[in-house]
Amino acid sequence: MKKTICITLMSTALSSLPTFAEVAGPDCLKISSSVKQIVASEQSKVLEIVATEVASAPACSCEIVKAAIEGSNASTDTVAAIVEAAATAAPEQMRLISQCAVAVAPDALAKVQAVLAKLDPNLGESGTSTKSAKDAKAPAGEVAAMPNPLDFPGQGPVGPNPGSPGGIPLFPLTPPIIINPPINPGPVSDPNPSSEG
Repeated sequence: MKKTICITLMSTALSSLPTFAEVAGPDCLKISSSVKQIVASEQSKVLEIVATEVASAPACSCEIVKAAIEGSNASTDTVAAIVEAAATAAPEQMRLISQCAVAVAPDALAKVQAVLAKLDPNLGESGTSTKSAKDAKAPAGEVAAMPNPLDFPGQGPVGPNPGSPGGIPLFPLTPPIIINPPINPGPVSDPNPSSEG
């Protein structure tokens, strides 16, 4: 009886899985395959196709960008343009879009980074911008006033502390300690001779 109830519950749970998948969101695999086919046939409209598809399904932006790059056999300039179109259509997916583009076309890394810097210069490692669109432009004086921590290692807020490995030594004039090996006195005699007898 217990086995029958367990099997019934398991089959009910497994049969309901496809309905949850349909409710969860669009099928990214179908969208990406259709984008790849459309882009392959109309390569001149690749940016328009990417923008409309990413805007309609931002959750599938990674797959759409990959399909557009593969379908158009994109050069590095075209990859950058695809990233820009997709990131403009779904700005909240900007980091994901750029990572997916670089995964498909690693030689376009520098151009993709340039696009990201152009679209959101305040986007740091955290992946979210804390400033609004009005505050996106920082005054040029702020950047020029900041010292470069690589200019003088060990000074300023960045760098090793004095006395730590890689920093300024605490006692710079201390000569190194040299330990000489022991002098060999010759054969060693046994201090406790055993008596044989």
